[in-house]
Amino acid sequence: MKKQMYFIAICLLPLFLSAQTGEPQLWGKCSLEDFQKPPYSEWYAKNYADYEPNPDLTAQLKNENWKDYTVTVFLGTWCGDSRREVPRFIKVLDAVGFPRDAITLIAISADDSVYKQSPGREERDRHIYRAPTFILSKKGVEVNRIVEIPVVSLERDLLSILRNRYTPNYASYIYLSQWLDEGALNDKNISHRGMARQIKHLTQSVGELNSLGMVLSRSGEKELEAAIHVFRINAYLYPEAWQPQKSLAESLYLRGDTEEARRAIQKALELNKDVQNVKSLLEIEAKIIAR
Repeated sequence: MKKQMYFIAICLLPLFLSAQTGEPQLWGKCSLEDFQKPPYSEWYAKNYADYEPNPDLTAQLKNENWKDYTVTVFLGTWCGDSRREVPRFIKVLDAVGFPRDAITLIAISADDSVYKQSPGREERDRHIYRAPTFILSKKGVEVNRIVEIPVVSLERDLLSILRNRYTPNYASYIYLSQWLDEGALNDKNISHRGMARQIKHLTQSVGELNSLGMVLSRSGEKELEAAIHVFRINAYLYPEAWQPQKSLAESLYLRGDTEEARRAIQKALELNKDVQNVKSLLEIEAKIIAR
């Protein structure tokens, strides 16, 4: 009961202490006024003041048709990219004259059990895998998004979005999001190798899909199945990397498939070349064996 009451309390408040770091985090819907208070004001005020929007580009942005647009920002107060880009983004919108009441801010968590989630689950089915994510919508329908960092600059990215010629960072996520929406990542008959081939030219590192899979694996039973497929696809993309096998083992363990989880963690141990990772991998293996 005590744990349940604590969960209810943090759902009602935008502030909670991270179980991972013990530091305060904003969690859930918040406001720009929250960033005027310490400890968030320490980084928000400085990054807002230091950024100088390009005057030529902001003049062009002012001439664009912003009618019916809204902005939703998913951020992490624990996240370095969010701390840098969110104040800059707000300053650009201020320079353009975009109404602040058309901006929704949602803080997501870094804690493992609710990884990149908000207490109200506003991120669910929105494909939020990186922080920050800036979503531009028109009449309630998403037009495009800036993911984590600008492709060129915030001003140029916004112009490209408004002019309908923008592809955000992590273009592989466009495919993965479509497969999720279509239910392909919950189909046991899909070809992981075939899907890997479709996005091979779009992925930059092993961490790209691994991060996405980690978010899914913490989101629910249906998403756990999708996460397992994502890790299998990533293993085809990066056959010499141990990380997809480790993540696959953890997800299979959560599903209750201990035998396959054991094979995956053993594969991760074989592929790992860094002795610093061995302890954590052996701990996962011991947990799987003990079940």
